[in-house]
Amino acid sequence: MQEISLTWVPGTLDTVRARLGQRTVEISSTRLARIFGPQALNDLYLKGRAVMRPTAQQLSLFS
Repeated sequence: MQEISLTWVPGTLDTVRARLGQRTVEISSTRLARIFGPQALNDLYLKGRAVMRPTAQQLSLFS
């Protein structure tokens, strides 16, 4: 199973940078919450970074 590393994009309030292997994608925090659920944002708000282990369905929605 792959891991997605999430961090905030500097200078933004609602854009998240997601790294999956060598691939990097920037998405809104709203879309991230729709895919992974609102609990996905908890570590981002508290620590500024998070690591998720997505299911195959979540990965298909992510791209």
